[in-house]
This record gives sequence, structure tokens and C-alpha cells, in this order.
Amino acid sequence: MKIEEIREKAREMSELEKKYAEELRELATKFKHPVLQALILGIAQDSDKHSIFYRSIYELLSRTQPLLTEEELAIIKEGIRKHIETEAEMVELTEKLARESEDPRMKLIFEAIHEDEVKHHKLLILIQEKIAERETFTEKDLWDAIWKDSPWHGSPGG
Repeated sequence: MKIEEIREKAREMSELEKKYAEELRELATKFKHPVLQALILGIAQDSDKHSIFYRSIYELLSRTQPLLTEEELAIIKEGIRKHIETEAEMVELTEKLARESEDPRMKLIFEAIHEDEVKHHKLLILIQEKIAERETFTEKDLWDAIWKDSPWHGSPGG
């Protein structure tokens, strides 16, 4: 698939997921069962998330993305570090609750939460390792861009 086709498909999928989320939210208003409502609304939120992800792919393929500053990277790293620790605790807790739950309805919910927590934990680690650092423009990058290949190296005429 060509880049333009992927970009257009991402735009289409973003709209489709948004529509799907709205339909699910509407469905959840038509009955009173709290567990089923929670599960349906959770799926609707996932569809909203997928819409945002598809929109980000569209944006990524549509224009150059801004680089992060070193200060922004530090803020992101600290925030992600805290959330990685929290997600690790939540993974353990939800696994224990699902394992020990005797009510199949509660077990289903705990397992769904656990699966999300595992995905969130892995995604945060990947963001930290693969994306945030790669998208950062450091002071070293700036000086390399100015002087690395310059024949002048700070003085007129070399």
C-alpha cells in the first residue's frame, strides 16, 4: 500500500471508529444493566481511542511533526516513569482479583481491565524507549547541525 493510500485509509478508519463509538454509547442508553453498560461503554472508549490513533497516523503522514525539546522529553520521561510504576502495580492487582474472583461477571471485568493494564504498561515502555527519545532535538543536535559539516568552524574563512 502506498503512503497516500495508508494516509487516506487512516482518515477513513478514524471517522468509522468515531461513528462506531457513538453508536455504542447510544446502545448503552437503551438498557439499565450496569455491568453490560460498563462493558459497552468501555468498548466505545476504545473505539474513540482507535479514532485518535488513526487520526495521528493521518497527521504523521500529512506533515512534518514537531521535535520535542529536551525539557519536554524530561517532563514526558518523568510522567511515563510514574505511570509505568502504577501500571505494574495495577497489572499485579487485577491479575490477583481476576484469579480469586468466583463470580464470572466480576472475573470477566477484572480480566478485561487486566488485559488493558498489560497493554498500557507495554505501550508506555515502548513510548519511553522508541518514540519520545527519537523525536527529541537536543542542544548537541543543534550544534552538530550548525558546525559539524561546516568548513568554517566558527571563524571567517576557516
